[in-house]
Order: sequence, then structure tokens, then C-alpha cells
Amino acid sequence: MDKLITYIDQIISLSETEKDLIRATFNQKSLKAKELWMKEGAICHQIAFISSGRFRAYYTTGSGKEVTIYFGEEGSFISSYTSFLTQTPSLECVEAINASELLIINKKSLEDLCIIVPKIHILFRIIAENLFINLEKRTRNLLNQKAEERYEKMMKENPEIILNVPLQYTASFLGITPQHLSRLRKNIK
Repeated sequence: MDKLITYIDQIISLSETEKDLIRATFNQKSLKAKELWMKEGAICHQIAFISSGRFRAYYTTGSGKEVTIYFGEEGSFISSYTSFLTQTPSLECVEAINASELLIINKKSLEDLCIIVPKIHILFRIIAENLFINLEKRTRNLLNQKAEERYEKMMKENPEIILNVPLQYTASFLGITPQHLSRLRKNIK
């Protein structure tokens, strides 16, 4: 819980009473490697802070191919955001890549917390803004950069993903096959 409080306190200053309210509102959940936290087709009623571990969000194409759309790292929030905001069925799954710990808040509790601690709105606005920026960058990169450029950028900006995430997930995120990613890795080394 301390990681969550530290994260929030860096964005908005919290009183001890506010910290206690946050501690009382979030619930801890452990997940095993490859365990789904969110299933495609379910309505997402929660948002979670990753206190340890790593996650990926992905969807499955009509042909059964999994396409990774983003990674959630320790010290960040994760959800099926569109489903969470609109309360419609999720278009993606959210899966633990390795054994992980989440701190979870449901939509109603978050809304109640925002009434009691209004500045929490600022925190979640910043989270939403960062999500939008990251998705916009990803879309622009997929449309405007060659696979080699996308891989080099990921190595520079997110080397922990390259080092700690299975090859097929990284390849899917980059919009290439695992075989193509293997060739890129050989050529760049």
C-alpha cells in the first residue's frame, strides 16, 4: 500500500487522513503468472494499481491471434479503461505476465472517494491524460515508423519490457511476428 500512497502523493499532496481513506478504499489481490484479471466481454468495474509484477492488455482477432496493446508496469495503474469509463463490455483481456500484486478500487468506491477527497479527480485526470498520450504515440509509431525503428525506440525507452516480457508479446505489441523480431534483434546487436 505504501507504493500506492507514494505514487499518489507525488502527484497530489495528501494529508494523513486522506492517506488513511485511500488505504481503506483499495483492496489487495494476488495473481499468478498468466492469470487473467479482466476478460474480454466482461464489464470492467475496477481500476488497479500494480504494486508488483507486470501486465499486458490484449485482444484476440477473429483468426485467434492475440494482439498486445499495452503493458502495465509496477507502479502504474491498469484497467480495461474504455469498459471502466463507459460500463460496456471490455474489448480486451488484462493478464498478469508474472506473479503480481494489485491494489484495486471499484468504480463506486472511486466515485465516493472523489467526493470525500475532491483532489483525487486530479490524479485520475492525469492517469487518463497519460493513457491517451501513450496510445496516441503507439498509434503514430505503428503508422509512421518501420519495425526496426519501433524496436529501437522500445529498447531506448522501455528496455525492461524487451528484457522481461516474452518475445511473442513484445512482437505483437510492435506489430510484427516473433520471427521478424528475432531477425531485428540479431541485426541490431
